[in-house]
Amino acid sequence: MAAKKAPPRRNTDVIRCEKCGEEYSVTYKRCPFCDERPSRSSSAPGGKRASAGGPNPLQVGGLIITLVLIIAAAAIVFKYVSPMLFGDKAGNSSVSTSQTDNQSGQGSGDSSQPQVPVNSLTLSRTECALTAGEKYQIVATTDPENVKVTWSSSDASIATVDEYGNVTNVYTGSDAATVTITATAGDKTASCTVECTGDGTGTGTTTDPGTTTPSGGQSLAPNTEAVITGATGGLNIRSGPGTDYEAKASTTDGATVTVLEDAGNGWTKIKYATGGGNYDEGYVMTSYLKAK
Repeated sequence: MAAKKAPPRRNTDVIRCEKCGEEYSVTYKRCPFCDERPSRSSSAPGGKRASAGGPNPLQVGGLIITLVLIIAAAAIVFKYVSPMLFGDKAGNSSVSTSQTDNQSGQGSGDSSQPQVPVNSLTLSRTECALTAGEKYQIVATTDPENVKVTWSSSDASIATVDEYGNVTNVYTGSDAATVTITATAGDKTASCTVECTGDGTGTGTTTDPGTTTPSGGQSLAPNTEAVITGATGGLNIRSGPGTDYEAKASTTDGATVTVLEDAGNGWTKIKYATGGGNYDEGYVMTSYLKAK
């Protein structure tokens, strides 16, 4: 009997059945020819166990897809979830930079920094008199301290004031004129009335439309009536001939008084009505008197 011819070798994963000698795919658990279970020593033709012939393409593709999905998930977690988990430490750097930029912008162009509530504002003087060219500093006190104070003059042609409260008499009239220096801190204001004597190089100043302060040194006869002129903001009547004396009363523009005597240095003693048919005496600057 002729020997059974071995089947041709195939380039697949096969093993040879030890019982019937047939070759079959390793995917079978039993020999499809004789139903024999293969042993561990079963081998492919040539004495070697058949190999798989390389990695399974489906398995390789699945592995690649899995790695891509893992990398994508990690990127999403880092970008969106990490700031929430770690207190937005990475994001804080950009926020801090933005805040710093905003603060620097305020320093360069925005002076409206948070306003400090001002409880009070007072001045060292509320009235003073300056001779021609004289300077005087008005000191402002605020509560709380170190609050910025701004200064202004009601008429810079009479007296000017700088940012430190230094008032300078620049009036050139031959008479005397009054100006109001105002200090402002927050929502508080305080003022000082300054009477300025001119240097005589000018002709006077207009304190109200159509009203010109009369020239100083005008001689008014005693026991004659005179009219207060040019005192649009009111005029103090003092206890003596000078601004260092107490202001005992005040009068208004257009009021009629009686001249008693020339007190010298640009001041005149007057008699004025106090109401109820009563009168009192005091002193005003002669430049505010005009013969009636």
